[in-house]
Amino acid sequence: MDIRIAVLGSANFIDRLKNLEHELVSTRLDYYIYQSPIDATEIVKNIKPCDVVFFSGSLPYIYAKEASKKLPVPTHYLKQDETVITTTLLSVYFSNNIPIEQLSIDLIEPQLIQNVLEDIGQQKQYPHMLKIEPTFQLKEVVKFHAELHQSGKTALAITSIHAVFNALQDQNIPVIRMLDSKNFILKGLEDAKSIALLAKSESAKIAIVFIQSKEVIPEDTLKKIAGTIQANLVQSANHLYTFFSTQGNVQLALENNTVQHWIDLASAPIKIAFGYGKTVIEATQNAKDALPYAAENTAYLLTDHKELLGPYPNNKQQVRLKTNDPKLVQIAKETTMSPANLSKIMQFSRSHSSVEFTANDLEVYLQVSRRTTERLLKKLVDHGYARVVGEEMTYQQGRPRSIYEFSFPTY
Repeated sequence: MDIRIAVLGSANFIDRLKNLEHELVSTRLDYYIYQSPIDATEIVKNIKPCDVVFFSGSLPYIYAKEASKKLPVPTHYLKQDETVITTTLLSVYFSNNIPIEQLSIDLIEPQLIQNVLEDIGQQKQYPHMLKIEPTFQLKEVVKFHAELHQSGKTALAITSIHAVFNALQDQNIPVIRMLDSKNFILKGLEDAKSIALLAKSESAKIAIVFIQSKEVIPEDTLKKIAGTIQANLVQSANHLYTFFSTQGNVQLALENNTVQHWIDLASAPIKIAFGYGKTVIEATQNAKDALPYAAENTAYLLTDHKELLGPYPNNKQQVRLKTNDPKLVQIAKETTMSPANLSKIMQFSRSHSSVEFTANDLEVYLQVSRRTTERLLKKLVDHGYARVVGEEMTYQQGRPRSIYEFSFPTY
């Protein structure tokens, strides 16, 4: 299955990347163009389901860092290094033949230029350098280059920011962008892909859940509990119920305060223990070790690193009965879906291990009938918020099942 990467970059960077996309194996890119790096903060809030978010540079990553923490997927950014600096300076030397002291350069880490010049034995002349800070207004960076050029101190500006490049061009000031080599960009994307694969691997690790009750828990209640973490009930004895799930599903359940939902479902007080591990035996033992810490209607988690976390619940419910987000209000209005159902569908997208899913996947998660699930999907498809991207045939008879993906931001 392909790894889907959401790429945030300037129009110039995106255009260049589109010409390189064919060299990426088992990778799909979704493009998000910003006019200014600060726009990345809002763009992150509207990213569609993906496996990793990739920023074209340090500055948009820094601006969007806080917003990115709310994403259920990892992030990565193209970090300038000595290779980028060397490539840019060589280009200037051969194409423009401008002395290095007549250059003005803005960048996140000025030390990189000093490192390159020291490595080649050039320590007498340095360019005019501006260390970019996230608190800067772009007009301050433009002013830095413009004043140096207008005073006759520089003949060429080198910028790391596309918006600054455009502004200086408008003022007829000679300027070039920092040059990211083809291999540098491709390596950055491969690194992002590796991070996504690692996150998937960690999310897929084994988790064992124990629920202990003083009374028998009804079968329909057990099924509802299992559905919230996409688990199987593997054992029940003496009012102790054992579920087999994954760390990704359990972690999302803890973040969404699903423990409180389980407590509300149970007719009698329950104790809950989670165990993570690289094997079923290790995860089971960790769950056993965590159980004695749990009091009635509380839960504890023992990780594979022997970290005891708890007591839970301690988070707010994520399923909302109303929403003030204008985009979600619009979707709910168009599809006539309740905000609660829409919120649950968004939670499903966050928890599902793949961008693609079937009606059965959604049915199991929502704990509703197939008919209800298909009705919800039809509403989303009819209004362009989901689409059919393929079919699968896992059995010999019957019709193939449609494969869907969402077409609206679910993070």
